[in-house]
Amino acid sequence: MEELSVLLRITCLVSRHPAPWRLARLLLLVAVFVLGFSGTGGAGHPLSVEASFPIVPRATPDGSEDTSCPQLAPIPPEQPAEEEDDAEAGGASGEVAEQLPPADLPTTNVQGLSFRLESTLSVGFTGISSEAPVYRLVPPAPTAEATAALAERLGIDGQVDDRGGDTFVVSGNGDLFVTPTLIQYISAEPTAEGDPPGDEEAVALARDWLREACLFPPDLGTGTVVSRTEESARVVVLFTPVEPELLLAAHPSITVSLGPDGTVLEASSRWASILRDERYQLRPAEDAWRQIERGEGFIEATFGEETFPQGAEVVGTAEYTSIEIGYTTAGLPGEEQFLEPVFVFSGRVTPEGGDQSYPARAFVPALADSGSPVGVSNFPSAA
Repeated sequence: MEELSVLLRITCLVSRHPAPWRLARLLLLVAVFVLGFSGTGGAGHPLSVEASFPIVPRATPDGSEDTSCPQLAPIPPEQPAEEEDDAEAGGASGEVAEQLPPADLPTTNVQGLSFRLESTLSVGFTGISSEAPVYRLVPPAPTAEATAALAERLGIDGQVDDRGGDTFVVSGNGDLFVTPTLIQYISAEPTAEGDPPGDEEAVALARDWLREACLFPPDLGTGTVVSRTEESARVVVLFTPVEPELLLAAHPSITVSLGPDGTVLEASSRWASILRDERYQLRPAEDAWRQIERGEGFIEATFGEETFPQGAEVVGTAEYTSIEIGYTTAGLPGEEQFLEPVFVFSGRVTPEGGDQSYPARAFVPALADSGSPVGVSNFPSAA
């Protein structure tokens, strides 16, 4: 009965796709499902239902997932069966999109500064899309068994301590802390003498370690060095997803800290499966710009304590030279979360009374109305 139930769910999901592909997709999914139960999935277990989910994560650009790794499998979100849409005729559907939570934008910057700026824009609004996809975040579902397998892979020989609430801790020659929103590893190895590796080498070493440690998700980006501390001889590499490209939020991400001999001293994975969902209509870029002119956007600019003290007001001018669509999280942790589009205006701020300018970005929400009709109702999944 369980097999039949899963098969029926898959059939409902496939029915959302345009007619020319529907039969082929259904036959492929049924074949995968049957092969999984006949042993193709390994040890008589079915292939993961996630593998046939119609909204799929992006593929990694440089390799495939190690199937021998312990899996902290994400929970596929519930997808109700829907009526056929108008995409078969090549047009957009008139269905109403899911009402989304507001995008997470800070109310103040790191220095606690406020801004009173005369803003100008030196670029036009042509070429800016009127719609963009929204991404659904599906967190892992950790178990004691998967945590134990991961600890063994990392060389930690302690016992798994179940703290409740899908939280597990393993301590021994190293520490592992696992929750649905964070996987953190801390090495017990002493820091060696010498200088930390260079940027390119550090990124390569971090990627290799993540792959060997089974903490390498299939949609991991290339990685970049974001911090280097000579005093502690430590370099920190940050990884973000392949898609969406311009991610403003700190989640999903993975950081890896390396010591002088390339030893991984610490790693923190705040990851989730990123599922490309519906496309939503965006507000006009001109409307977003008027919000910036009124001083209602969030401004990101760092001047240093020697220029402006904590909590000061910055008075001056701002010239923005580019407009992009970025993404930030939306929704409370522990509940359904999304990555939603925001307008990003980039340029420079020049404080009053000086001639030095500083890089700055201003952000405003991009969704016209999270309950508005979908622009293109069935965004093509990666095949």
